[in-house]
Amino acid sequence: MHIEVWSDFACPWCALGIYRLDRARAEFEHGGEITVRHRSFELDPRAPAKRSQTMEEILAAKYGRSPEQVAAGHERMTAMGAEVGMEFHFDRVQLGNTFDAHRVAQAALGSPVEEAVVKGLFGAYFTEGSLLSDHQTLRETATAAGLDPDLVRGVLAGDAHTDDVRADEAAARELGVTGVPHFVINGAWAVPGAQDVDTMVTVLRRAWERTEV
Repeated sequence: MHIEVWSDFACPWCALGIYRLDRARAEFEHGGEITVRHRSFELDPRAPAKRSQTMEEILAAKYGRSPEQVAAGHERMTAMGAEVGMEFHFDRVQLGNTFDAHRVAQAALGSPVEEAVVKGLFGAYFTEGSLLSDHQTLRETATAAGLDPDLVRGVLAGDAHTDDVRADEAAARELGVTGVPHFVINGAWAVPGAQDVDTMVTVLRRAWERTEV
């Protein structure tokens, strides 16, 4: 069974959804026979390399929430992440453009380190508080995850995988995807949002049964 996942590294629900999928695969009896492809999606393609505002300020302004409400939401997200091994530190987050991070992730697709690179980029953003538009951060994160250093340098030195990122985003538009994470199983069954682990296990089982019929 094959699963495609559209996500953005600046999206906490995406990080949570990917970690929940991993936990669901571990609990699903055929989880070892599932392949996952990570596809690109930018929540804000026009974002500058770095924003001066904090995540708390952006969310408060966007949704009309008080600082206390934003903090409470982050506490809930942090607790949910801890349940599946994703560590959030929202006070460290540096907001900025994620396009180059997606290009680096594209370079890892299909390789044994694809998942490690993707998780490394989420961790750099939400756990370490690193700026994902910074090329040194991207080089260190990707190589620590096992991607070839020369490959990473080559990607960041030019425009490699730009077309791949844009193709993924175009595919998302064709599917009507307006929010992430967005999962598509075997090209047929869409699962929007960061479903809880039990729900995802149920979805995997039903999709497997339909595939095996």
